Amino acid sequence: MNYYNYFTEIEEHFVKRRGKHLLVSPMDWGLMAAWRDAGVPLQVAIRGIDIAMDGFFSRQRRGSAKINSLCYCHDSVMEEFARHRESRVGETHTVSRAGSGDKEASPDSRNEDEISEAVEYLSAIIDEITAVSAKRDLSGFAIEGLERTRERLEEELQALETCARADLEALERDLGIADGILVEALRSAVPAAQAAEWEKEAKTELKVYRKKLPKELYGKIYDTFMRSRIHREFQIREFSLFRL
Repeated sequence: MNYYNYFTEIEEHFVKRRGKHLLVSPMDWGLMAAWRDAGVPLQVAIRGIDIAMDGFFSRQRRGSAKINSLCYCHDSVMEEFARHRESRVGETHTVSRAGSGDKEASPDSRNEDEISEAVEYLSAIIDEITAVSAKRDLSGFAIEGLERTRERLEEELQALETCARADLEALERDLGIADGILVEALRSAVPAAQAAEWEKEAKTELKVYRKKLPKELYGKIYDTFMRSRIHREFQIREFSLFRL
């Protein structure tokens, strides 16, 4: 299982099971990232989704309410993950952080098309950052953060362009670091009133998450929501190869 299929496999399975052909929300992507980071294997996540959905449909009449959030499946996924770990006690294996449980493809096996797409993607982000710097009246802190981010991305771009093969998994981690710098810088340029409006919107949209998820996990999804708003406001695409 390719590292980058973890998100799309879960998304496609969930969409198919709920019978409503709408892609998952950015908050649901944040939840999937939390599963991946916890080491939940792909098949365990899918099994947990099936258990949750089977239970839901067994209690519902045809044409009744639909499940709109992957959060509904979280408890079942975590229960399945706990059973999975218990069943593996004593075994000598490592759970893949990508969640598949299979041997990961080595960096040298990456397809050249993936490298080409990553180069195009990074180039587009750099152009967007340059446009923000030129068009927006920003403070010194925000400008400095944009410059630091652009320098990091240009280094990554140069490394991709000069190597026939690259470790895209490592690049994804580096993009997360660069995104943190960018978001921190641009957050300072958001007016207090607008930030307060985003916080109100987040609490409303994430109400279902706050009720069902642990505080720490809810905080990660809340942060994902606010990051998404900042990227949208400044018209800079989100830093993740999963968005390719």
